[in-house]
Amino acid sequence: MRGFKFLLIISSSLLFITCSKDDGYGPREDYSGSSNSYNPPSTASPATTTTVTQYSLTVTAGAGGSVSTSGGTYDDGTSVSIIATPNDGYEFSGWNGSDSSSTTITITINSNTTLEALFSQVETTETTSTDTSIFNADLIDFNYYLHSSLPDEWITEFNTIMNNLESTIPAYKRSGFPESMNIYAWNNSVPSPYTDPNGNSMQGASISGNGTDFWMVLEIPDDEFTNNSSHRYSVIAHEYFHVYQHSMSPAFSVGSDGEFNNPNAMDVKWLIEGSAAAFESLYIQENYGINYFEEGQAWGVEADVLSDPASYEFYSKQDNNYANSVFMVLALVKELENVGFSPEKAFQSIFKVFWEQDPKNSDWKTKFEETFTIDIDTFYSSLASYSTDMSLIYPSSTITVQNIINDTSAISEVSTETTSTETTSTETTSTETTSTETTSSGTSSPSIWSGPMIQFSKEDGSDSSQESNQDRITSNVWITRGNGGQIFNIAKENSANKTNSPVGTLWAKGSIDNIDNLTFEPFRQAVGQPKAVVGLDLVLYLVDDDIYLSVKFTSWSQGQKGGFAYERSSE
Repeated sequence: MRGFKFLLIISSSLLFITCSKDDGYGPREDYSGSSNSYNPPSTASPATTTTVTQYSLTVTAGAGGSVSTSGGTYDDGTSVSIIATPNDGYEFSGWNGSDSSSTTITITINSNTTLEALFSQVETTETTSTDTSIFNADLIDFNYYLHSSLPDEWITEFNTIMNNLESTIPAYKRSGFPESMNIYAWNNSVPSPYTDPNGNSMQGASISGNGTDFWMVLEIPDDEFTNNSSHRYSVIAHEYFHVYQHSMSPAFSVGSDGEFNNPNAMDVKWLIEGSAAAFESLYIQENYGINYFEEGQAWGVEADVLSDPASYEFYSKQDNNYANSVFMVLALVKELENVGFSPEKAFQSIFKVFWEQDPKNSDWKTKFEETFTIDIDTFYSSLASYSTDMSLIYPSSTITVQNIINDTSAISEVSTETTSTETTSTETTSTETTSTETTSSGTSSPSIWSGPMIQFSKEDGSDSSQESNQDRITSNVWITRGNGGQIFNIAKENSANKTNSPVGTLWAKGSIDNIDNLTFEPFRQAVGQPKAVVGLDLVLYLVDDDIYLSVKFTSWSQGQKGGFAYERSSE
């Protein structure tokens, strides 16, 4: 809080410096012998009096900061500049003795002056941890320090993202790595409010450590909130993925300079950062329906990634938003598909299996070949046949993190038929697949419900476990919603999952009269952000029942309320 301003007035003390005058003498007569001589009196002009006025300047700093000068004595009219600098965890709040609100002030000395720079401690908000690790003793625990400068919407989404990540891609505790980690986040519209264990002001976005402790830093640029940039959320997934790498690979946690000078560390940038950046893009694509490969990375691919890919092993190599590292990861996925990997198996090998081998600077090329069945030189040579157009190697929009991490197929078992089956189990992406899936449950034609529209609603805050708050369409599908999040099928799942919920259903935008030309997907992929679903014409497919029906949402409550309403066709 800004302190009360006061002005200490010190009486002016004028210092006069005066030069003394020479005295003139009256006439004097000198006689010598008989001769007379006369010397007239002196006519020299008296000296001019010079007066210099000086004033005192006193400058002090309140608690939480410092000033560039403590003041002094200055001639009248002298200009003096003063800079106020807040300490870590404080911000400048004003001057006692001046109305200026700037940290740098220039004053003209014309009286005795006293100034005090005022500082206030930056307010911090520490949210209660709700991460899923508190329910599983084997997972790394996280403590959240989320600054009050962050919007409430971001804090809510942060909690959702962390819970999703820990559930889908769990980071387990291991010997030699801390069992808990602090996460510090703030909006960079305020000075950094946090100081690391070494006494340094936290900056940027990273997983940092000092050999004993590790911590996550999330400095979110203010313009990312203004422009609704996907990066304000994707950076959470990126840095969490680094924790996941730490949890599997001891060498990943060894101190390093990023230039291969420690043989026991791991420094291959394109594999480290390319994996994390590709993962964040997949997460955003799956959960927000946004192609972050296009939005945040494709524009940065350089020609030398094809001619000199080895240069991207080094952190000293410029790589805007890790675009070239991501490109190399996506190219590796394509090369692995060429030797029998499914897309899920390829990503799993890059995200998980490789790091489980604990690769080091001294042996990473050997571990690379063991994991991917191709050697690094062969892979680098293959890049010469690629274009720098990343869109040519984007992964399918249907691929999910859960399917990647949980993939159990062996390379030798991967075939077109197997891949198609796995994709269909998650979501239908084409008319051909939909047709196959529709007829797989039997030889009869699907049932199309086009009867009178039925209204269903769930009030804000109501209990999703109560039958009255569930739309029991069939014995297999009971649609409801918790107090926040998306809808789910409580007949087959206990809570919502952004990837597959409502389980046993697929959705498409469009009319029931045009089923053959619609693309059916899980709810989140089909509609994007659930809050935008109101008013859309949708077709719902009940997979186990082989039934199609029309649905139109009429309301969707936000802010953890859980209410929603729709109308749907009946049998």
